[in-house]
Amino acid sequence: MCNLYSHKTSTGELVSLFSQTSSGLTQESRGLNIEGGYVGADQDGLVIVNSDEGGGQLDIVTKRWGFPAIKDGAKPITNIRNLDSRWWQNVNGKYLHEPEYRCLVPFERFAEWNKEMKENAWFSIKAPQAFFAGIWRPWRGERLTEIEGKKRRERRVQDWQLYAFLTTEPNDVVAPIHPKAMPVILTESEELEEWLGGGAESLKLQRPLPSSLTSLH
Repeated sequence: MCNLYSHKTSTGELVSLFSQTSSGLTQESRGLNIEGGYVGADQDGLVIVNSDEGGGQLDIVTKRWGFPAIKDGAKPITNIRNLDSRWWQNVNGKYLHEPEYRCLVPFERFAEWNKEMKENAWFSIKAPQAFFAGIWRPWRGERLTEIEGKKRRERRVQDWQLYAFLTTEPNDVVAPIHPKAMPVILTESEELEEWLGGGAESLKLQRPLPSSLTSLH
């Protein structure tokens, strides 16, 4: 299960990419200075969402990675595979099809734990820019948060905007390392538009990325 990824996306690259679609970044998002880095479970990450401004505009925003845990004390749910599960349908189902809650998660590489080597195996994508197919939701509850004047985060109850991304069966490159699943990855402009457009039909994008586009490092 992917619980770590990195990104080095620039605003300019995203502006250029979405200029090839019917969407575009809002003026505010065009002016952002994006810093690359690593994102782990229950940390903040950049996502692209449909803007409240409408008109096909998109916003680059920060949300917290990990949906609410199934039970108290469990880890946040970062990856979503079974969309027919009781947990998904009863607790989060209303967020599945609505464009308002769709998001794209830009990344450069993602990690899966290599049991034999006892270290992370890193996978990169042969495309100018890759995105995880994500969903976000609002939630109020307890999570780790930065506290001014303190080095360590502390658990606080507050309002959050959480994201997770879909997984699917692994392709031939990922399967030897992680045979259970791999993230749903989008690379083509048509796929990005379809995912952000929402609706049940777009769930056909929950499929493995071709092995020819995947590299193991």
